[in-house]
Amino acid sequence: MFLGVGAGTASAAPQTSILQVPVVTGLEIGPVSVPGGLIQTTPIKATVGERPGSVRFSAADIKPYYYQYNYRWMTVQWRNLSTGASGAVDFRHWASEDLSAVDPNAGARGLPLDVVADTGPGQVAVVVTQSRQFPAPFSETLFPGLGLLTVP
Repeated sequence: MFLGVGAGTASAAPQTSILQVPVVTGLEIGPVSVPGGLIQTTPIKATVGERPGSVRFSAADIKPYYYQYNYRWMTVQWRNLSTGASGAVDFRHWASEDLSAVDPNAGARGLPLDVVADTGPGQVAVVVTQSRQFPAPFSETLFPGLGLLTVP
């Protein structure tokens, strides 16, 4: 009789971190501004290890609903420095209890609060910007959010 012993594969628990540089936006002036001041920062949360080769992104602090948020969203652009792969994903950084109250023409209405980027394993560089839909899609970013992640 022979007994076999197999070696299992170890997997680490998911790890969440805040990107090294938050998204800095502005100038919030006048009737199309959002609460929070003239210049605002949004820290971005990144979680690795939920599944191999992927990162989950979201705002570290979800902002409460305000009607002008309907037209704002975050874009994560990433590049895997180990493989050269790259891509971009969008998410909204504001909550709404009832999305039926959101303007159906608003660009951010259908976006999730968090999004998974399939980056592949390796060192991944991340740049995050905020856009606004009207008068035309443009960036409200003064300084982009930046981070470097190790993706298992």
